[in-house]
Amino acid sequence: MAIPINLVYEDELSEFVLSKLINSFKDKYHIGYSYNGRGFGYIKNRISGFNNACIATPYLVLVDLDNNPCAVTLKNEWLNFEQHPNLIFRVAVREVESWLLADIEGFSGYTGVSQANFPDNPDLEIDPKSTLINIARRSRKRFIREDIIPINNNARIGPNYNGRLMEFVFEYWNIVRAMERSDSLKRAYRKLELFQYHLPN
Repeated sequence: MAIPINLVYEDELSEFVLSKLINSFKDKYHIGYSYNGRGFGYIKNRISGFNNACIATPYLVLVDLDNNPCAVTLKNEWLNFEQHPNLIFRVAVREVESWLLADIEGFSGYTGVSQANFPDNPDLEIDPKSTLINIARRSRKRFIREDIIPINNNARIGPNYNGRLMEFVFEYWNIVRAMERSDSLKRAYRKLELFQYHLPN
C-alpha cells in the first residue's frame, strides 16, 4: 500500500519537481496535501508544526539553500528540536533550478542551446535561476525566450516561467541523468528511496 506523503515547498517550480520525484516512486508513495509557502519564511516559522504533524503522516519539505553557507548549517538552524523520523527535510543547492540544469542533455534538447553553455556542476552556481535564464537567452525557440526571460528590469523571471518549466519537468526532465551532476538532488532521491514509514502508536 502506497504511503501518503504531504509536500511543503517554497514555490510552484519546487512543487513540480517534488511531484515528479514522488511519481518516480509511484508504488511507494502517493501525494496527500501540498503546502506552498511562497518563500522560506512561512516554512521556517511552521517547521516545528509540520514536524509534530508527522506523527500521523510523513512530510517532505524542500527549501532552497540560497545564500546560506551550507545545507547542514541551514538544517541545524531550522530543526532545533528532535526531528520526527517521518519528516523528510531536503535542501536544494542552491536553488531548485540547479536540479533542472543538472539534466544537461534534457534541457539542452528542450531549449535548443548547446550543452557547452551549461555548468558541469550546477550545485556550485551562485544563482542557478539567473544561469537558467541566461541559457534561455541563447535559445532560437521564440516561445522559450518569451516565456522564461524577464520582460523588464523589475521582473526577475519571465511571464510564463513556471508554466514553461512545468512542461520541461513533466515531459523532458530525466532525474537519473540529473542526479549524476547534482549531489543535493541525489541525496533527496536516496532519502525517499530508503525512507521507512513510522506508524503512529
